[in-house]
Amino acid sequence: MKIQSLLFAVSLSLVSFSVSAETVNLNKANAAALSHYLYGVGDKRAEEIVKYRKSHKKFKKIAEIKEVNGIGDTIFNKIKSSLSLTKGVTSAPAKMTKKVKKVSSKKKTKLKKVKKAK
Repeated sequence: MKIQSLLFAVSLSLVSFSVSAETVNLNKANAAALSHYLYGVGDKRAEEIVKYRKSHKKFKKIAEIKEVNGIGDTIFNKIKSSLSLTKGVTSAPAKMTKKVKKVSSKKKTKLKKVKKAK
């Protein structure tokens, strides 16, 4: 039973990392792309990034994003590897999908069974 629990936990961790990370072009991406691809950046923060970029021209350094209202060290550390000044996506996919997928009822049932087995 312990091996099954361990295998289940490992498979869940692999599923959470299977979402492909996209590099986002900080100087050209629209608000939809910023909120779609960047963890912790919702619609409001994405609009703030675009507003900052319009009033200050292009970002000269990736760390400059911390000047945007609502982007602090915590969020910056989570998204900095997904940012570029010259390359990357500039718009969200045509068919918008959620960043985080909900766990199906089958997985919830299995998860409850694993917790009960402990």
